Amino acid sequence: MNRVAKRLLVAAIMLLLLIVLAGPNQAQPRLRVLSLAMPTTPPNLVHIPPWVALETGIFARYGIEPKIFTFEGGPSALRALIGSRGELQVAAPGVPPFISAIAAGTELKAIGTYAMQHPVAMVVQGDIKRCEDLRGKKIGTPGGTGAYSEVMTRGVLFSCGLTPRDVQYINIATAARVPALVNNQIDAIVLHVDQVFEAVEAKKTLRILTHMSETLPRGWYAAYVTTGDVMRNDPKLLQDAMSALLEANRFIYQNRDKTIEIGIKYTKFEKDTVSRTYDELSKRGIWPVNEGLRKDLVEAGLDTEVRIGTITAAVKPTYEQAVQIGFVRAALTKLGMWTGDPRWH
Repeated sequence: MNRVAKRLLVAAIMLLLLIVLAGPNQAQPRLRVLSLAMPTTPPNLVHIPPWVALETGIFARYGIEPKIFTFEGGPSALRALIGSRGELQVAAPGVPPFISAIAAGTELKAIGTYAMQHPVAMVVQGDIKRCEDLRGKKIGTPGGTGAYSEVMTRGVLFSCGLTPRDVQYINIATAARVPALVNNQIDAIVLHVDQVFEAVEAKKTLRILTHMSETLPRGWYAAYVTTGDVMRNDPKLLQDAMSALLEANRFIYQNRDKTIEIGIKYTKFEKDTVSRTYDELSKRGIWPVNEGLRKDLVEAGLDTEVRIGTITAAVKPTYEQAVQIGFVRAALTKLGMWTGDPRWH
């Protein structure tokens, strides 16, 4: 091999090495930040899908770097979204503050959901045997009037002819819900399933007065919500986010042990509480695996909000005003429908 040929060979080898070394870095897509406002600090297990998508790499597969912020109640999470000027792309409040904001003229849409049914129950001190016994009692309302817990409390009161004027609201931090009940600072509170198990274990005389899925069987629990500006400015990010979160919901049903592990890490509950909660929520099909925001379920939920006084019938939004279903339907086109189980919706 002559000198020129040797030089060309060495140059080609060097170029190949540079390509090999640089290739993986060049192939790595730039992750897009998704800022997501969640409504409890720390989350309950029902809220776990974004953390599942983070921990399992589902978000990363869609080129998303999630920034998950937690707030003291749905109204705070929603206010953060509205006031962020696009710095937050999605919030996950309960339905009452979302519907109230739409009724007030704020440009918002539900683009997905992590639960339609109400995964909560009212837990009370042992001397409270029926709804009417709540008269004059102290009821915990983390987040204040209009927050999810307060609206659910209203639903219970209305079911037996009482109103908020007949009880005493006590605004407490979300993390203080169970201690306040166990230590007799309050007489009743609406709790998530994991907190129900925790509270009853800590104080055996506590009892479940009612499950909200029974008191409000046609209610609508929660939504992933975004603004008109974000939908116009970054629809691809929202599309990929809803696809990732739908995949996370499906992962939850297929991977009990891993979901429980993630739940323990973020909810801070003990393993037994998280395991029991997972089994209860999974049995009920709480996490949607398909469209979730079906028109019949949403419209029934809106009617419930009118009945319990969150909004009036005059300003109740239509399905089309409240929901932009296109992002979830696009995800289903890619992922396919799950069928064959009555839990799937």
